[in-house]
Amino acid sequence: MRYITIAISLLLLVTLSAHKCNEKTAAAAGDGNPAVGMTKIPGIMDSKWVVRTIKGNVVTMPDKGGEAPWMRMLKEGNKVEGFGGCNSLMGGFRLSGDQIQFPNLGSTKKFCESTQSIENGFMGALKATRKFKLDKAGLLHLTDDAGADLATFTQE
Repeated sequence: MRYITIAISLLLLVTLSAHKCNEKTAAAAGDGNPAVGMTKIPGIMDSKWVVRTIKGNVVTMPDKGGEAPWMRMLKEGNKVEGFGGCNSLMGGFRLSGDQIQFPNLGSTKKFCESTQSIENGFMGALKATRKFKLDKAGLLHLTDDAGADLATFTQE
């Protein structure tokens, strides 16, 4: 009987913890409003997000017609794919509440002199990311622990 009580208590704790994470994730996706965020979470996953700023600087591609860096967070398998401005990127992401990280990021290894600094900044921002927020205008913000923008994205 004692083991059943312990098992039920653990199950209840896990269930309540999962709900809190989902509520925090929904709040981050809804610019502080969990109800709005719950409707937006599906759109965040599996969508192409094109970078607009890196550490507050507007990203402008030096080559006419050059593709801007972008990423897509795949819900299945918690994988991330994208393009850094020169190379393809791949890896994973961990999402818990309003916290997100991109561990084990990798990329192909081409060197593109005109876009290498943009790509380095983009990859550095992803690696330093700790939180996210989707604002009312639909801009995705990746931030550090203090809430400073590392990169912002628009959905394409």
